[in-house]
Amino acid sequence: EIIQSTLYQKQTTSAYSDSNPIPIGLPLPEGSFYTIQVGAFRVPVANNTFNQFAPVYAERQTNGFIRYSTGFFTSYSEAIQARNDIRQMGYADAFIVAYRNRERVRYSELMTAAEKASTNVSTTTQPTNTAASSITAIGDDVSYYSDPLAVPANLIEKTEGVFFTVQVGVYGKPSRNTILNTYSDLHVEKLQNGQIRYTSGKFQTIAEVIKQRDFCRANGIPDAFITAYKNGKRITVPEAKKELGIQ
Repeated sequence: EIIQSTLYQKQTTSAYSDSNPIPIGLPLPEGSFYTIQVGAFRVPVANNTFNQFAPVYAERQTNGFIRYSTGFFTSYSEAIQARNDIRQMGYADAFIVAYRNRERVRYSELMTAAEKASTNVSTTTQPTNTAASSITAIGDDVSYYSDPLAVPANLIEKTEGVFFTVQVGVYGKPSRNTILNTYSDLHVEKLQNGQIRYTSGKFQTIAEVIKQRDFCRANGIPDAFITAYKNGKRITVPEAKKELGIQ
């Protein structure tokens, strides 16, 4: 099928059961759409787990995880509203993913000019999912991150503000490792030695970044750790706490 209109609704009971299980591994629809990833697990969850929204579908990953998502959205604003609602339901790590003809793409590629203008998103970066609205992406130098098959991520060097984040990996080149898609709000940084460092999330409180670190450790990155940045440059966690006025 081709997605031509948004398919998503809130539920009071689960739309799925053992007799009507959550589909796993079915081909994605054609066309362009956004969806909301709500979780990734090593084993299938109970079919009635997601009882507040539908449709729900699951994809098996090469790393062994099963990725669960909900909804097919044709507009970015609808996807943002749904993501925010889902986070309020308790899925704090829910995040937006964009697809074009069954391939993941940077969701700025699907946004209209008006949507980009209203969200201050450039054509070369993904919008930032963060509680710190003052942190914004700047610039458009993506020369080192031009592999179209690399996992979607923002350039941390081109980001303003002070924030905590969680390091989830360092690679010799832009990574195609799908395990990175398990972690929300990915960012990349080119190191002086040419390697590419990946981090997950942008936070301005210790409680939020600890929660993200623990999520990453429980989902495939046992050595994930907290770090911090100021205006695209790495700083120590104590320095970030001082900048943000955290005791």
